[in-house]
Parts: sequence; structure tokens; C-alpha cells
Amino acid sequence: MRSTILTTALLGTAAITMALPANAQQIFSSWLEPNHVITREAHMTWAEELKEASNGELDFEIFVGGSLIPAQSTMQGVADGLAQGGFHTATYTPSDLPVSNALADMGFITPDAFLMAFAFSDFMMNDSAGIADWRDNGVIFGGGYSVPEYSFICRQPVSTLADMQGLRVRMPGGGWARFGQAIGVVGVNVPSNEIYTAFERGSVDCTASDTSHLTGGATLMEVTGGVTTLAMSPFYAGGTWIWNPDFWESLTPEQRRTIFDVSARAMARLQVAYDREAREARELGAERGIPIIEPDETLQAAYDKWVEEGVGDMVGIARTTHGIDDPEALFASFEPYIEKWQGLLAELDQPYTEDALYDLLQAHLYGPLDENSWGLQ
Repeated sequence: MRSTILTTALLGTAAITMALPANAQQIFSSWLEPNHVITREAHMTWAEELKEASNGELDFEIFVGGSLIPAQSTMQGVADGLAQGGFHTATYTPSDLPVSNALADMGFITPDAFLMAFAFSDFMMNDSAGIADWRDNGVIFGGGYSVPEYSFICRQPVSTLADMQGLRVRMPGGGWARFGQAIGVVGVNVPSNEIYTAFERGSVDCTASDTSHLTGGATLMEVTGGVTTLAMSPFYAGGTWIWNPDFWESLTPEQRRTIFDVSARAMARLQVAYDREAREARELGAERGIPIIEPDETLQAAYDKWVEEGVGDMVGIARTTHGIDDPEALFASFEPYIEKWQGLLAELDQPYTEDALYDLLQAHLYGPLDENSWGLQ
């Protein structure tokens, strides 16, 4: 199996680059941890299924933990051809991806992880503004994801608005950072693969993250003193798969269709696994004595008011920070995608199953894509 996990603890970027064979053409780069649910379900298992479905023609070597390209540089590295594909988080390059970062705030209004994963992917793969957001940076967006709703995972129990005052909180940027500022926390910019160390050293008091990070990803169970279940927006502003355009053009239509099919399966599998792991991690934390705390009225009211009053001026932020000329029009253009997937998901029984979501994605996202032309414009 070529799908190989390499971590920064073993090899540095320069050493890895020198070690790559001259004819390497199928390299995929991610900065996520080896045990992260996205790494497992949407990169490692995806690569194995892709190799099998293509009879070995599509055989990606997977580099994780930022061992090939660091988090902030993944999109540029894929555009430059250092890797043919990669995982990229839009909030790490906000000035480069204004549309993606502006739309990241919509999840505070509709905080449904499945819905936002599929609606955001649909927009980025089919709407001209979404397509251009990534193509202007030299890459093709090939599908997204969403984490479960965010909570506050802290080194000590937190339940009230007063408890939050002055805490150093890792926020993933965007609306979360603005909400943190609104309630008096000190925002700290730390990638998810560095949260454990930050907790251990005491340089961060809390993180706004989904609870799967208790047992996977950052693996915070040992350093967590409480989980405050303030249901904030899920994070979805990123690409599970972004592609180098020259590589994408070099594929046959049959190979592109295989990537569509395998990616649809991986997206469905990932969302189901993510939801399950967040729930199970929270239950395990409670069994091990970690307080699972509902926010009191002061904290919940502060969050609700912030959302109702415009998500921290998301329209103004889209205009002044992200350079969107007509934010209202952009948000309005995203609404039909949200409504589309709300309707489609409403037809499914809950809890969602991988097979049901796969059928939905094949019928309404990946299936309609034309393997002869999509991504080649």
C-alpha cells in the first residue's frame, strides 16, 4: 500500500522533498494528525478505495501532520505542484479565499454540520463565485466537510459569561474569533494539531472545537477539565480535496469519474463518523469524570444576542475584511444551496446512514458533474 503516514516528528519538510522520487505524480498533503477522523476516513481510506476502484491507476501517497507542506501553505503547494492534491482550511488564508471565509459565518445561522458540509461543497463546486474563489489561487475545489457543532473545551470548568472573561481561547478565526472578542476572551491563533501542547503548557485555557478532539485529533482527554456545550457553528470552510489543475487535466474522464464516486462515498462516511465520534467522545469524557456543562443563561443569552444582531456584523466584515463588493448578494446566492440540502436531508431517516448520504451525494452533487469538462474551464 503506497498510502503512507509520515509525521514531522520523523522527517522535516526539506528531507521529505529530497526523498520524493523524480517521477512522483500522485502526492496528497494534509497537515492534520494521523489519528484525525478526516485523515482516516477521507484521506487514508479514500486513497485505498481510489487505488482499488482505478485498478492501481490512482495511487496517492498521503503525507500528514504538515510533514510535506505546512497548514498555511497547503493551497500554494498544491498550486505549485509540490503535491497533486491536498487538504486546506480557508481560514488559514483569509485574504486568498474571501468568498469561502465570508460564507463561513452562515453556519451560525444554520448550525447543522451535515447541511453545511453539503451546501458549502455544492456552492464551491457549482457556483461561479465559489469556483473562482479557489481557481483564482491556482487550485480546484473537489469537495468539503464539516466538523460537528463547536463547544468550549477547557482546562477548567466554565459555565457563565463571567467565567469566560479574560480566558485565552483558541479560536479558528472568523465568526468564532469575533464572538470571543464580544464576550471578553483573549483569542489565540493555534492550529488544531498544536492544541494539546498549548493546553499542557497552560498557554491556552480553552479551545472552540468539536468534542471529537477529546479522543482524536488533538486528543485532549488528559488535559481537559470541562466541556461547555454551547452549540456554536460547525466549521466547514475548507476543502477535503483540492486539486492541482495540471494534474486534474492530465486525468482521463474515467479517472475523474472514479474520483467523484470515491469522494462521494468518503464524504458520506466522514460526516457519519465525525458525528458519531464527537458524541462518543463526549460520553466517554463524562464517564471519566470530565464535567459536561450546559452554559448558564448569561452565556447562552450572550451567544443568542450576538447571532441575532448580525453574527458580529458578518455583512460588514464580508465587505471590509474580505473585500466582497455586495455581501448581501453573496449570502443570498448561498441560501438556495442551504434550502436545497435542507429539503434533501429532511427526506432521510435519522440518524443518517453512510449509504443514504452516499446516494444523496451521488444524485445531487457528484453524479451531475461532467467528467469530460468539470474543472477544465
